[in-house]
Amino acid sequence: MQRETKIIRWQAGQRSTTETDAVALEEPLEIRIDNQPVTVTMRTPGHDHELAAGFLLSEGLITNPTQISRIQPYPRNKDKNVLNVFLTPDGEIDFK
Repeated sequence: MQRETKIIRWQAGQRSTTETDAVALEEPLEIRIDNQPVTVTMRTPGHDHELAAGFLLSEGLITNPTQISRIQPYPRNKDKNVLNVFLTPDGEIDFK
């Protein structure tokens, strides 16, 4: 995901032009498991469900993607930067 913004180009230590350019966006994403906060990571928005599943798998919190029953936005999240991952009974995590 990207956004258009004004930039200043420099050439040989001198300001040369002001123009519009595309820049990548970076926003936080909070990942929760069954409503429990687990982590906040920075990401370029998009493919957030895949990012959350991959994070849980790569960190060893789950051992198989089939342990995820569903992933959905956290209900009180107006900015859409919090995901709630719900696990199957065999994917239960001890948060202690």
